[in-house]
Amino acid sequence: MRRAVALVAAMGALLVAAPVAGANFELTPMVGFRIGGSFEEESSGEKLELDEGAVYGLLLGFPLDDQSIVEVELAHNQTELQSGSLFNGEPLFELDVDSIMAGGRYQSDRDGVKGFVAGGLGLTRFSPRGAGLDDEFAAVLSIGGGALIPLGKHLLVRLEGRGMGTFMIDRTEIFCNEGACVISIQGDGFLQAEFRVGMTISF
Repeated sequence: MRRAVALVAAMGALLVAAPVAGANFELTPMVGFRIGGSFEEESSGEKLELDEGAVYGLLLGFPLDDQSIVEVELAHNQTELQSGSLFNGEPLFELDVDSIMAGGRYQSDRDGVKGFVAGGLGLTRFSPRGAGLDDEFAAVLSIGGGALIPLGKHLLVRLEGRGMGTFMIDRTEIFCNEGACVISIQGDGFLQAEFRVGMTISF
């Protein structure tokens, strides 16, 4: 509940800032499905998988012209960290994954359905639930594309697929409590894919 309130409050602050900046803006609630993501435990070589699951978020866009839009994105995903394979894994603990990214979208100037490419760079927080472990922070980069389908002058359906790279910054030991860490990982990060749909309202 507190995370939902924080998400709404953050978007409210951005909406207040929009008129101050003198810009038109877009608001896009979205829902999607995220897959992929794994760590390799350094000492045992065991693969630790992030469970696939739903992702929810909001996008705020500031058009620079008819084709270029600056975007800010907030997203939330609830998942589990599992040992072993994705389908036969042993759950270790649940994770809340919250991301904020800034980036942009470039779209075609044709009438009707518009294709677009989009990307962003930002920060992700991993919060273990009920495990007594510290939060972890990582850099996140995303790139993808999709289509905008007009339903009216100020209403669009947004269909999109994205690839995401998450990078643990100078960290090999993660999910710690008072200096004792649960996982020691190999590599710098992991890749995921996300498929989502949103409803864009322009103001």
